[in-house]
Amino acid sequence: MAGCSTYPSIEPHQPVAASSGIISNLMNHDSEQEPEQSGTPEDSQLEAEATPPADEELDDADQAHFADLDQIEPVEEVKEQEEHANEEEHAVTPSEGEQQVMNIAITFDDGPDLKYTPRILDILQEKDVKATFFVVGIQVNKYPDVLKRIEAEGHLIGNHSYNHPNLTKLSSDELTEEIQSTDDKIFAALGHVPTLVRPPYGSVNDEVRQQLQDMGKEVVLWNIDPRDWDGSTVDDMFENIMSNARDGGNILLHSFGGKHIENTVTLLPLIIDELRAQGYSFVTVDEL
Repeated sequence: MAGCSTYPSIEPHQPVAASSGIISNLMNHDSEQEPEQSGTPEDSQLEAEATPPADEELDDADQAHFADLDQIEPVEEVKEQEEHANEEEHAVTPSEGEQQVMNIAITFDDGPDLKYTPRILDILQEKDVKATFFVVGIQVNKYPDVLKRIEAEGHLIGNHSYNHPNLTKLSSDELTEEIQSTDDKIFAALGHVPTLVRPPYGSVNDEVRQQLQDMGKEVVLWNIDPRDWDGSTVDDMFENIMSNARDGGNILLHSFGGKHIENTVTLLPLIIDELRAQGYSFVTVDEL
């Protein structure tokens, strides 16, 4: 396993092991591509440190870091019959009188930061929801204490590269550096590294998949994209998510990475309440 063999891996949900096939095939239908507060002084101190004054704004470098999210690239299309066959293979028919369990995952890319991620964590804690955070190495390097809070509150952490490049346009050595550097920063903060990787923009091909597999990683994409990175309104995002929600749903949101994340913070409690009212249970992606 290239570059990852010296680290233990993040396994917060040990009783449940997701197969490579299930995780790797979570994608758009037309694309390939956790309310208890701990109450400890440490948690209170961390939250105080992590939450900036109300009038604090992102600096120019932070604002520009993921500006290219506004030009997010489409991922490869997947044949409809392949998705249909996969859905049939994993379909579970409940017995008569038995209520079907519907699981859905909320995921956040591009953090951590000090402006939005702590507010998102506050909402998740209040609503007793566990989520998955795919973090960027450069942000982990800036805000390791926020990463520690993410894990301390029971959320799952994944690798989202160091500089947020299109992995399909990198050399093998450059790809290794992107993933390894992020693992290094996560290990420095947490003492272990993730096994899940979400490629930036969802851009992945057979070569990238194989190299990540050789590094002991599994690719996780998504199948519900309300386009919070693109400035979609709260109402439009709400309708998008509710229209596409299903058992096994994997919702793509962001906790940093653009000027539109304020809408994401507003949206989050609304979709949690409505999805829960419709019978959904919130899980991390390794539990789907």
